[in-house]
Amino acid sequence: MSDKRTPLRENIDAVKRGLSVMEKADKGFMQVRLAVQIPSFIQMYLQVFQVSKLIDMVISARPWHDIIVFIIITGSIDLALWIVQEIIKKHDNCHNFAHQINQRKMIWEKIINMDYVHIESPDTFIMERRAMDGMSRMGRVFYNLLEIFSGTVSIVLGLIMIAPLAFKSAPQLSGFAGFINSYWGLLAAIALAALLEIGKALLPIKKSYKCFSELQNDRELLQYSRTSSHYADDISSNYQNGKDIRIYGEQELILNEFKRNTESWLKGWTHGVRRDLPMNFGAGMITLASNVVIYGFAVFRAINGALTVGEIIGFVMYFSRIRDSMNRIAGGFGGMSVDLEFMKTAFDFLDIPDEKYKGTIPTEKRDDNEYEFEFSHVWFKYPNSEQYVLKDVNLKWKIGEKMALVGKNGCGKSTLVKLLCRLYDPTEGEITLNGIDIRKYKYEDYMALFSVVFQDSELFSFSIAENVASSDDYDPEMVTDCVTRAGLGERLESMENGIETCLYKHFDEHGVEISGGEAQKLCLARAIYKGAPFIVLDEPTASLDPISEHDIYTKFNGIVGTRTAVYISHRLSSCRFCDEITVMEDGTVAERGTHDSLIEADGVYKALWEAQAEYYKDTAGDLYA
Repeated sequence: MSDKRTPLRENIDAVKRGLSVMEKADKGFMQVRLAVQIPSFIQMYLQVFQVSKLIDMVISARPWHDIIVFIIITGSIDLALWIVQEIIKKHDNCHNFAHQINQRKMIWEKIINMDYVHIESPDTFIMERRAMDGMSRMGRVFYNLLEIFSGTVSIVLGLIMIAPLAFKSAPQLSGFAGFINSYWGLLAAIALAALLEIGKALLPIKKSYKCFSELQNDRELLQYSRTSSHYADDISSNYQNGKDIRIYGEQELILNEFKRNTESWLKGWTHGVRRDLPMNFGAGMITLASNVVIYGFAVFRAINGALTVGEIIGFVMYFSRIRDSMNRIAGGFGGMSVDLEFMKTAFDFLDIPDEKYKGTIPTEKRDDNEYEFEFSHVWFKYPNSEQYVLKDVNLKWKIGEKMALVGKNGCGKSTLVKLLCRLYDPTEGEITLNGIDIRKYKYEDYMALFSVVFQDSELFSFSIAENVASSDDYDPEMVTDCVTRAGLGERLESMENGIETCLYKHFDEHGVEISGGEAQKLCLARAIYKGAPFIVLDEPTASLDPISEHDIYTKFNGIVGTRTAVYISHRLSSCRFCDEITVMEDGTVAERGTHDSLIEADGVYKALWEAQAEYYKDTAGDLYA
């Protein structure tokens, strides 16, 4: 039996999943959103009843006492409904806020937990933007369902309210006038109005929704929007960029780029709106025809003595509400067809598979840190690329070894580290830990083995302690010790709140700004705090001078102790203290050995060393002699 689902079945499943996600985002959101509709249903028809009855009471010269009593009773009911509705609205606002935040949280959680290979893909950024919109469309899908439901209920209520007027005895007439005054005439008018509204939904409205959907999914327009948001939010709104923008006078550059993308986005939307104008005009003409049917029917019946003045007004208003309810139902179905497609983009993003195999073998907990890693014929190329970044790499790290990985920028050093940490998996070959393919280990257990300080490591607007511990549950004494060992003891003592001091001023006006060197030392402190048996420093001091870099590496070498460590740098002199130096060139391991042996080998390392020797001498004097 085929498990292929029809488009209808897929849409029904999508609606069910959307409702499930909304319920997960905020329990009670849909119930409160439904409850807020009920008083409005009653008010909508109660007000028509009030107006029509009041007019007839005044025209028929009913006693003022009766009129006042009628106003008080109906007004009290209306007031009570309004109070109930306002109370429900307060709850609705709270639920709606929680619902939106928690839906966005689902996207954020997906981003921070998905395979790293997806994070670096531009397509992921586009999908993320669509997913955020798709999440908001879940609310629209539910709104459309409410429109269909409330429209149906409204039609039922309208028919109940209009029935006494529609079936009121009227003068017996013949011909067309008799038909209009009959029950069949009423049914014909309702059917004609319904057909007009259905036709509007199936033709101009549906085409309008389709045009809007194409605009929303246009990849080029999405890119323009994303770029504009980047300049407006990520660049201009980040106060840390303010110094460079002002010193280098980059305001015009940024504003011009923002303007160019915004104008391109606006141009695309304007073109789409122009395409949509004929559909809107057609919808307007059908609405006009529907109004002619409603008002013409009511006036015709009034002329033939079937309705009083108040009843005419009531009839027209009831009929208008029935017509509007038909329109809501049609619009609900029309909007659903578009919103479902957008909602599915959120599911597409949430369903991005974790292609990385996460094994089941727990890593061995060893007090002696005897972990041995080996690369065996490892090849790697980035997704959607045909060029290999690493080519037949064979490496082994001995226990407790301090190894330097050196080479020119772009030779594959950082990529090798990403593979070692399983941010990527090899395209070919394997990496083993103590003889076992690292893909077979539990992913979380395996990641716990590493402390890595990348050259672009990030700190966040949390306290120093939270940044170092990567958690809000930390050991204060251990945090202080790690910060001190990383070389920031004096700076820490100068801070009034110590390790509780918040970094940066994004959320705390008393937050501190730290230099690039201080930031790197805090990243080192974070690596120390984790206490992993395998430590990698991936050019974290690339922006520092050779003396500062050598100082940090030497200090950290003492902290590492017997743990295995890899120091990555394009500056060869910084890692001379290592037990072994591996030289990479064009994605391959060119040479391995100590500094002296590599110099004697007269190969790639010696050429690089001599090319940089004058720079070392001018900058560092005899430090590297």
